[in-house]
Amino acid sequence: MEEKKEEVLEQNPPKEEPKKKTKNNAWKVVLIIVVFVLVAFGISCGIAFSLVKPVEKKSTKKEAKPVKSEYRMTGNDLQNFDLYFLQLENKEKNMIYSPLSIKYALAMLNEGTDGKSHEEIEKLIGDYKPKKYNNNDNMAFANAMYIRNTFQKNIKDSYTKTLQDKYGAEVKIEDFQSAKPMNDWISNRTFGLISELLDDDTVSQENFILINALAIDMNWNNQLQCKEGRTIPCLSYYVKYDHEDYNDVIHEVYDEFEKVSFNGKDVDAATIGASINRYDIFKELGEEKIRKEVGDELQTYIDNGGEMCGETHESFMKTYMEELGANYKRIDKSTDFLFNEDDDVKAFAKDLKTYNGVTLQYVAIMPKTESLTNYIKDVDANKVSKIVKELKDIELDSFKDGVVTKIHGSIPFFKYDYKLDLMKDLESLGVESVFDINKADLSKMLDDEKQFIGDASHKATIEFTNDGIKAAAVTAMGGMGGAGCFIDFDHEYPVPVEEIDLTFDKPYMYIIRDKETGEVWFTGSVYEP
Repeated sequence: MEEKKEEVLEQNPPKEEPKKKTKNNAWKVVLIIVVFVLVAFGISCGIAFSLVKPVEKKSTKKEAKPVKSEYRMTGNDLQNFDLYFLQLENKEKNMIYSPLSIKYALAMLNEGTDGKSHEEIEKLIGDYKPKKYNNNDNMAFANAMYIRNTFQKNIKDSYTKTLQDKYGAEVKIEDFQSAKPMNDWISNRTFGLISELLDDDTVSQENFILINALAIDMNWNNQLQCKEGRTIPCLSYYVKYDHEDYNDVIHEVYDEFEKVSFNGKDVDAATIGASINRYDIFKELGEEKIRKEVGDELQTYIDNGGEMCGETHESFMKTYMEELGANYKRIDKSTDFLFNEDDDVKAFAKDLKTYNGVTLQYVAIMPKTESLTNYIKDVDANKVSKIVKELKDIELDSFKDGVVTKIHGSIPFFKYDYKLDLMKDLESLGVESVFDINKADLSKMLDDEKQFIGDASHKATIEFTNDGIKAAAVTAMGGMGGAGCFIDFDHEYPVPVEEIDLTFDKPYMYIIRDKETGEVWFTGSVYEP
């Protein structure tokens, strides 16, 4: 979306100084991060976000606890940090948050910290380096720092230069009498999905606002289940093996999706399936034996006056044997997906379309032998990474030889939102001093003696549909044919079939990740679709 360029570091006429919000001439500094929007094409749904007004923090913090080593980030791939908040707020309810959002906010904040404040965040961030995602028609990525014109002199040039050089941030000067400039900027960079994040009252009390906005508009490569009137490709699915007693079909849905019982409640779901034939019938039964057995039955059919429609015994048998042999190594699937199943879990994964070289992948994990609540307590990055690594594609080498593997399942649709208690959660990770007026050190950002981050909140929403995923997250850290001849003869052989049930019918967790880097964009749980 085109927008008029604004002057960076534009000098506006000074206006009346805002009232101080703390004693001893100390400003309560605001840092607001608008972090993430992930949207499926073709789905219209309004999203409303509310920013909780900051509350005055008391200087009664206890000494920072040592950061647990297992939460230190060692790179951009799946980390224990990405799962930490799922474990910490494990309340048997739908939950979603964006680890990418929280990491990015911490990294940008840390550029302005020093001393103990810097040490606490650095211990957590470790080797994490925020990845830049390039803008295109399906993905928007932008950063900005809005500064009150009368507060401009307090912001260090070295900090704004770091934001510009390292994070590509725009630096803008405003009088902070209205939220419109910030909200317009956010709307233009989130495809209009977030338009009224800030209100005039909040903005009028702050001295600067730091914003990171990301938005993507993505679909599945193919619909989960083929549906009439589609705008997204789908795979038709009707499997019938010639001369073998096997068939499977997933019908197109015209008005309503089928229901699946999820924890005893009927919910809409997409039906998926796949058939993989690794049963070599010629090897197992012997080609000559099959030829003799079928040939003898065919001759009996002819002798009894059966119609051959111009075919001879020999030509019919030639076609029969060719068609029977073609069943072996045949693969049919209703949509593109990956899966993993063992005695403990079911896993289902599906890629969203690749845009500008970026592929996001949805991975759902449902424990089979224990409750999700108990599973989450013990889950870690190694366990989830192992499940992801062992995901199987629908290809021959992934399946057992000598049988037909039939996969059938129901994937429920869901929609919900969740608010994370981010400040409390970060404090539990050892990031404490930046939230304390007497301990915060933001000296690489500001020249003032006493400043602190008065609040940190995180809210996210998600909608999982037949066409794709729609999700958003906000992180805020702030101060505050016709009839004819018919041969009525066939001989169908039974085939050994092993079934895999991929129905997700009880609580499960999921991640949405960058398939190349492993970066986790979202983590969540589904207790009630």
